[in-house]
Amino acid sequence: MISSFRAPGGYRGCQFLEADTPRGPFVPKKNGPATPADWQCLDGTLYEDRKGNPWMVFCHEWLQVQDGQICAIRMKEDLSDSVGEPVILFRASEAPWKFTDPSGLWKLTEPQPRMGWARVTDGPYLYRAKNGELLMVWSSFSNTAYTCGYARSLSGEITGPWKQEPEPLFSQDGGHSMLFTDFEGRLLMCLHSPNRSGQERMLLFEMEDENGHLRIRNELTGNWMFNKYTPDGGDKWALEAKTP
Repeated sequence: MISSFRAPGGYRGCQFLEADTPRGPFVPKKNGPATPADWQCLDGTLYEDRKGNPWMVFCHEWLQVQDGQICAIRMKEDLSDSVGEPVILFRASEAPWKFTDPSGLWKLTEPQPRMGWARVTDGPYLYRAKNGELLMVWSSFSNTAYTCGYARSLSGEITGPWKQEPEPLFSQDGGHSMLFTDFEGRLLMCLHSPNRSGQERMLLFEMEDENGHLRIRNELTGNWMFNKYTPDGGDKWALEAKTP
């Protein structure tokens, strides 16, 4: 397990924990974060490259650098510690759909005036597309709300370079997404929405992966009771007319 912790007098960092079963108890792999001790970090995720080398991909927080970064760092084979220095993969400002107008659009979600022009990076997750391309879903704020977009590695490797897709996957106040395949072979994406403390619910989307391009087909749970974007007259949401 990778989790984010903050110790008294220190910065929040990403730390590996281990247990014999998913029920725990979990104990740290080392007494300290795998991210740099003087960096403010969160949302670590594990990635194994084509040579079998483990990496942790994580967010270097906007709170420290203002233009939030998504970074990667090599891990030891047993995940006990990091190896070498982090690599900056991209910054929040590189997204074409990024938040650009600080004049009041925050009212569409929970007002956060202290953020100003800050660029948030949240929740990276890696996915190898059917055509072999390496994609990364991640979250930030757009002019609409909390938003999930994705980028592709032009080299097919974790170190990039990374190019942002022009349109986000989901811009209706949700993020921290992950992609997985269910037991029926369907590609699904889960995320939490709305981005308001105590009201978050999981949304589950059926996805299409066509030549390395991702697209939402349908939302499967109907968990829209707290989201102001819920369509009138129904408990399901879809980007297209057909239902799963």
